[in-house]
Amino acid sequence: MDESNQELIIKQVNNPSRQELKKQRVDELLDSCKDEVIKQIIGPFGLTPAMFDDKDGGNVTTRHNFEKSVVATDEDQARYDEWQSALNNNVDRKLHDKAKDKWKKDTYQSMHNGQEVIDEYTGKVLGVKTGTTIDKQGNRIDAEHITSVGEVERDSKSHLFATGKDTEERLDDRVKISSDETNLIFAEGSMNSSKGDQDLKEWANAPISKDHAKETGNPNMTNAEYYKLNPELAEKAYKESKKHIKHEQGKKQAIKQGKELLLTGAEEAGRNALRQAMGLVLHEFVNSSFIEVKRIANDPTLKENFVDHLIEAMRNIIEKIKAKAEHILKSVLSGGVQGFISNLLTFIINNIVTTSAKIVTVIREGLKGLWEAVKLIMNPPKDMSGVDVARNASKIIATVITTSLGIIFEKSIEAFLLSIPILAPLAPFISPVITGLLTGVVTALVIFAIDKFFDWLNESGTEMLSAQIEYMEANVALFEHVAQMVESQFNNSKQYQLCIAEYNQIEIALSESNTHLNNAVFHAEHAVTVRATTLSTMKEGLSNFQRMDDELDSLLLAYEQNKKEI
Repeated sequence: MDESNQELIIKQVNNPSRQELKKQRVDELLDSCKDEVIKQIIGPFGLTPAMFDDKDGGNVTTRHNFEKSVVATDEDQARYDEWQSALNNNVDRKLHDKAKDKWKKDTYQSMHNGQEVIDEYTGKVLGVKTGTTIDKQGNRIDAEHITSVGEVERDSKSHLFATGKDTEERLDDRVKISSDETNLIFAEGSMNSSKGDQDLKEWANAPISKDHAKETGNPNMTNAEYYKLNPELAEKAYKESKKHIKHEQGKKQAIKQGKELLLTGAEEAGRNALRQAMGLVLHEFVNSSFIEVKRIANDPTLKENFVDHLIEAMRNIIEKIKAKAEHILKSVLSGGVQGFISNLLTFIINNIVTTSAKIVTVIREGLKGLWEAVKLIMNPPKDMSGVDVARNASKIIATVITTSLGIIFEKSIEAFLLSIPILAPLAPFISPVITGLLTGVVTALVIFAIDKFFDWLNESGTEMLSAQIEYMEANVALFEHVAQMVESQFNNSKQYQLCIAEYNQIEIALSESNTHLNNAVFHAEHAVTVRATTLSTMKEGLSNFQRMDDELDSLLLAYEQNKKEI
């Protein structure tokens, strides 16, 4: 077979005719219907209801849900009932007042003789400690809750996040918050009575009572003006109190909800991992059973030994399940992560809006498909083209959407079955099966439509689209090349900077060398000048010596002549 025929055969295999492709898609649709129906009945409409007890608002009570009476546990329901009692009835102040009185007594005892009791709203001196008593100087001194007991008791956060398993423990926790030293001050008695359980700022800016208005003749006067509040002192006390309460509530919220998220997240992770593993095993078992039943039905030797056929079929099924062991293990790990994340995501959503039990299920089931789609898009197989990645990712997302719609409409189908007297007793059992069948068929049809759409994109009439895809891919490659060039240029620039730094060092060294050389030349010139001076002096001295020698010779000669004459 020559190369041209081989290429033709390969082209026919890789590019089937329209008729062949249509037949292939129909066959895939039939297989997909069976596969999707099995998945739906086993998964979202089989194992999920059996293994998960999804509830409105998820597994952790958020403040948003708590205030709407949607709670996750019986303990949180008791907290809600306590909060409602505080809202609708008079607040029980006994323990709060008892703790306040103890603070007042302990503070008096700790004061030294002569120390003043100061009203921390006005700065006014209310009394002085004298010996073991307080000289009140005509004032009634009250211990004052800056943030009132009523505010603490009517705050939903104070109840939801209170530490304690029973009513008494949670009440003690709220008493500790209200009676902390940052929330207690001394105040003049009549002012404390006027404020009552009101917010300090609201009370301060409110108009005075009718009696005080008659007294002053100014009905527009505020409580702050009447009681002569010091704005800076009052603001400081108010901020410190609110900061303390907010900090305590935030700390208790982090502890309570953090612990609950870890526990429920771990439970969801374990259940989801087990469900995915069981789903894969059951799916493989059912699918392989169909194949084996079909094989046995077509086996002409069936009548000879039926038991051997069954044993062989079971062995084949077990071997196929064993072959999926690695895939099952990966599914267990990813299922655990997905279960934990879906629980966390449900909690985050419920801080904004309350989710129904079905939406909780949708989040869990949808996260699995979205996880697979994201993995496929972010890390596609090397031999898969961009179009195939888009095709498969679209199928996964479409499956997520159809499954989510099926879960949401299951209750409608159950309600319809309940309206039929004969089917009403079986409605809770039949509705998941019917919903699973419908969802599986719809999912298979949607996947079939997606395949047809992408087949249309690959037909000869869409060369321009293919060219655009290739052009975009080429642009991506070009951008990557440009990025590499930019990175190389950046590295070269760094090397250039190092070279410039080295050249600067060399220039400095040369400059220093030039300075030293100039100094050496200067000293050499000075040495030459000194030497020339020395030589000149020596020459002059030699001339003088020569002259003196001549004079000495003349004297000697004159002496010799004189001697002869004598």
